[in-house]
Amino acid sequence: MAEPRRVVLAEDDGAVRSAVADYLQSAGFEVVQTANGAEAINAARSGSPDLLILDLEMPVMSGREVLEAWRGDESLRRTPIVLISGAADLTAAAHEYGVRATLAKPFDLDVLTAVVEQVLAHPEPPPDSETIAG
Repeated sequence: MAEPRRVVLAEDDGAVRSAVADYLQSAGFEVVQTANGAEAINAARSGSPDLLILDLEMPVMSGREVLEAWRGDESLRRTPIVLISGAADLTAAAHEYGVRATLAKPFDLDVLTAVVEQVLAHPEPPPDSETIAG
């Protein structure tokens, strides 16, 4: 049996974080929950995730700061990212940082799971691909 795919979830809203984590765990993922960007970076560096689900607007270290650090870290750079946010600049941030997918809040957990599955099935985007928007 294959090991579960490991997802780092960076979301400062505890209710959203718990709901997403519970749903993904029930779909067979191992989910590491973090409440801010600094925790997400530390969790990723200590455990080689298959995917990062990242909120753009968080305390301590914002999603944009995480994206900067992520892309500058050789060990994390190739790990795909799904952005989740209610921020108006969600799509712009996704294009700026080469994020694989975005979901605007509020989102359906079934849609999130489908996006995660799709990104993990094809972690490397084609050279001229568009961001997956859910």
